[in-house]
Amino acid sequence: MHNDMKRIGKLIQGARLSKGLTQETLAEKIKTSHRTIMDIENGKRNPKFETIFNIIQTLNIPSDLIFRSDKLTQTPEQEQFIREYLDANEQCQRLSMAASRSIWRELRADEQ
Repeated sequence: MHNDMKRIGKLIQGARLSKGLTQETLAEKIKTSHRTIMDIENGKRNPKFETIFNIIQTLNIPSDLIFRSDKLTQTPEQEQFIREYLDANEQCQRLSMAASRSIWRELRADEQ
């Protein structure tokens, strides 16, 4: 569980930073303490479901990134892609998704 909390904390921190929010601002938005956000991001606190839900909603984090098992293996390249995506601003995330969709459409068309 400890590794899972560290992974979740890093995801939340990356998403928060990509939105340009401080820990204090996020705490205000979800009506919790700055200390709670700090502990969650450092993997030191197992937050209530309601707190995680509010963070996911506020930061627009896909819930499967939070709730997927730490046991799922991903290549280092996949992990790097996810980190970079979460660290990007909203415009870069939209461009990245559009480019990825376009590439996948072309690859599928080539297969047919």
